[in-house]
Amino acid sequence: MMKRIIGMVLASLLLLSCALEPTIQGPVDSSRKDADLTLYDATYTFGMSNGGPLAVTAKMLAFHEEEEEAVMESITFVGYEEDGHPFFQGSARHAIINTTTYDATLSKDVSLHHLDEEIQVFSDELSWSEKNQILSSPDHVASTIVIDGDITFRGKGLSIDFTTLAVTFEKVLEGRVSR
Repeated sequence: MMKRIIGMVLASLLLLSCALEPTIQGPVDSSRKDADLTLYDATYTFGMSNGGPLAVTAKMLAFHEEEEEAVMESITFVGYEEDGHPFFQGSARHAIINTTTYDATLSKDVSLHHLDEEIQVFSDELSWSEKNQILSSPDHVASTIVIDGDITFRGKGLSIDFTTLAVTFEKVLEGRVSR
């Protein structure tokens, strides 16, 4: 009986010592400070300066006050007009939004769908200029745009001006029109 009690006490101490052991951290990116606020599996609404809100759902959402940015992982989003009507939606595996200007950089499996104009964009990296209302990709990144479901273009250096709906590529790789 005494051996059994001693064995249970030793086993309890072993389990307790494992539970109290400090966690081991990997290398830390010293170029970025810790977030002021980090949310997991969160839905957050950004109040956009030129219209309705942007509702974002993210696996991780970290706010960096000094850098004036929100860093997000595994996101989906919906943009609304001032009257509450949704007009675009999308997703990306990584995003950074400037919390002052609302400019954004989306990367890794980016998908956007402008609902009113029936424009879909697929890319590995896109940038949004809120002031100029321009969506663009770097010159070295291939992007695909589908218009009205029957016009498809793939190219590098995409630029879409949403004030004029002008679409340009630095270099067109392929295109298809089926009407």
